[in-house]
Amino acid sequence: MNAVAGQQRWEVHVAVAGNVERVGRILDAAADLMLRWGYKRVTIEEVAKHAGIGKGTVYLHFSTRGSLFMSVLTRESVDLVHELIEAIRADPVAMLPAEQAQANYLAVMRRPLLRAMFSRDLEVLGDLATEAADSPLRAMKLVLAGELFQLWREHGLLRTDLDIATQNYILNATQTGFYLSGSIGGCDPLPDAAAALAHTVRQALHHPGTPDPEVLEALAPKVISMYEQFAAGLAKAAAGDGPRARTEAGT
Repeated sequence: MNAVAGQQRWEVHVAVAGNVERVGRILDAAADLMLRWGYKRVTIEEVAKHAGIGKGTVYLHFSTRGSLFMSVLTRESVDLVHELIEAIRADPVAMLPAEQAQANYLAVMRRPLLRAMFSRDLEVLGDLATEAADSPLRAMKLVLAGELFQLWREHGLLRTDLDIATQNYILNATQTGFYLSGSIGGCDPLPDAAAALAHTVRQALHHPGTPDPEVLEALAPKVISMYEQFAAGLAKAAAGDGPRARTEAGT
C-alpha cells in the first residue's frame, strides 16, 4: 500500500512538474511575440505554435487571451520582487522607499515588458496597459504597501506628519511621473533618473537623518518575509487561471 501511495505521489509530482515547464514555455512564447509584434497582433494560435503545443492546451492553463498576457506581466513582476529581496539581504537599507524606488526603476529599465507596462506603452501592450493598471493584483500591492509604511513609521524610518494613504500616493505618483515623463512630456530620460527619483522620494517621505543600521538589520527578516509572501501570491497568479491551473491550486 505504501509503495502504491508513493508511486501515486511521484506521478502527481511528475505531472505538476510537466505542467510548470509547459506554462513556462507558453509564457516565454507569449512574451517574445508581444515584444516583437505588440499585444494586439498576437493570437493564442501563434503562442501555441511558438510554444510547440496545441491551442487547446493553452486554454487548459489560461482561460482567456487577456489572462495569458496578464500572467506574462505578472511573471516579470515576480522576478522584480525577488531581485529586491536579494538587495535587502545584501544591505538592509534597500528596504527603504527611496532605495526601493531607485532599484525598481533600474530593474524596470532592464526589462522591456515591465518598461512597457510602467510607461503605459500602447504600441506594445495595447488595451492590456489599462488592464494591467487596474489588475486585481494591485490590491495585493496596496495591502503590502500599507503594512510596510506602518512598519517603517513605527521604527522612526519615515516621517509621520502625513498619513499613510497620502505618503503612499506621493510615492506612487512620483514613480509614475518618472516612468511616464518620456512618453507624455516628450522629455528624454535623465542619465541619472534613478538617483533623481530616489532623492525626490527620500526628501518627501524619509525621516531626516541617517537611518539606524541596527533598526534596519532587525527589520530586514520581517520585510523579506513580507516580500516573499507577496512574490508567492504573484507566482500563483502567473501560473494561470484555466481548469488545469485551478485543479493544481486545489480550487
